[in-house]
Amino acid sequence: LPADARRVRGFEEADAAGVARPGWVLATAPGALVAAPAPATVRHAGPLLDQGIVIVLEPRAGWLLVLAGLDRAYVATGDVVRAGDPLGLMGGEVPDAPRAASATGGGGGAFRSETLYVEAREEGAPVDPARWFGPGGARGSE
Repeated sequence: LPADARRVRGFEEADAAGVARPGWVLATAPGALVAAPAPATVRHAGPLLDQGIVIVLEPRAGWLLVLAGLDRAYVATGDVVRAGDPLGLMGGEVPDAPRAASATGGGGGAFRSETLYVEAREEGAPVDPARWFGPGGARGSE
């Protein structure tokens, strides 16, 4: 996965408002680092509508990975990145240690309040990101 995250909504899974999206919604910690999940060319890096910073990667011809909801980008359109290269940061206020421990019930897990949207496209059509990240690529909803 592009960040230390927990999947909270899967491919075409409706949210509380009944809206289904063709991607995954991942919960991350505030200020989490988002990294390239594979070598790719950056096709877009910047604000897009109300999605925060959106980074579109082209890991191979005909494939696009869309990462939306970042607060800061470290890459620019046209950059070539390697797997693991930093792409940007999630937003939110990074909690101090006592508050983070309190929010997680004593420090047993990571404090996750930000959401990263991940969409995979093959030949222009959305596909389940599991095709890219594999069946064990994201932890299930908790």
